[in-house]
Amino acid sequence: MADIQVKSFDTSTGRIAYREAGAGGVPLVCLHGLGGGSRSWTHQLEQMSTDRRVIAWDCPGYGGSADHTLPNPAPADYADALAELLKGIGINQPIDLIGHSMGGVIAPQLEARHPGSVRRMVLSATRTGFRDWGSYEQRLKEQEEMSAEEFGRTRAEGMCAAAASAEAKALTASIASEIRTSGYRAAIHVLSVSDNRAEIAALTIPVLVLAGAEDRIAPEQATAALAEAVPGARREIIARAAHAAYLEQPEAYNARLRAFLDS
Repeated sequence: MADIQVKSFDTSTGRIAYREAGAGGVPLVCLHGLGGGSRSWTHQLEQMSTDRRVIAWDCPGYGGSADHTLPNPAPADYADALAELLKGIGINQPIDLIGHSMGGVIAPQLEARHPGSVRRMVLSATRTGFRDWGSYEQRLKEQEEMSAEEFGRTRAEGMCAAAASAEAKALTASIASEIRTSGYRAAIHVLSVSDNRAEIAALTIPVLVLAGAEDRIAPEQATAALAEAVPGARREIIARAAHAAYLEQPEAYNARLRAFLDS
């Protein structure tokens, strides 16, 4: 079992918490989605850290991270906070970067604003942008009016395939139940102004688009359009998984990560 450590670093925009496992090799940095957190990457921290340093952050306002100092941050603001975190914890080489859902709109911004910081990029269950997604007010209403447990279960139902294991659904629900309203509201603003078409078209690094076959948040049409927009991108589909493929089918998910990152 990997030794997963919970750490934090104080940036100019507030404290950022993260989970870390492993050492050596090319660092692998994992960015969670709107309904996630650093715990979302439990299986990647455990299984991918045998030969590399794996880091999963709590984005501003999530988990142990402080709210971002800006009331209405944009994807670029989160990317800059990430760059400051990585520099602060001693990562001075190009990283391998996984951006899942919301994390997938932050990831291209990191390379655009800090060229050469990313070696390979995985865009997981995401789109070119979420500006026209349309369910933000409903999400906020649920988070503010439901109990934490009810909100977590609701999000797990939306993120997991019907055939997902009880363990995967329970962990997804537990993670979502911990989300703070302030961080959720800021993250929704990040998504509502996201449009990465220019940044994605400018990518010159290898990119893998990963998608769950039953994803309703980033469905087949959206991930296909994303892959077409990225020069030379590969796209792979994980069967029997929806939006939380990293928890629903971790072995299949990690196998694809390894094949891409080590190729």
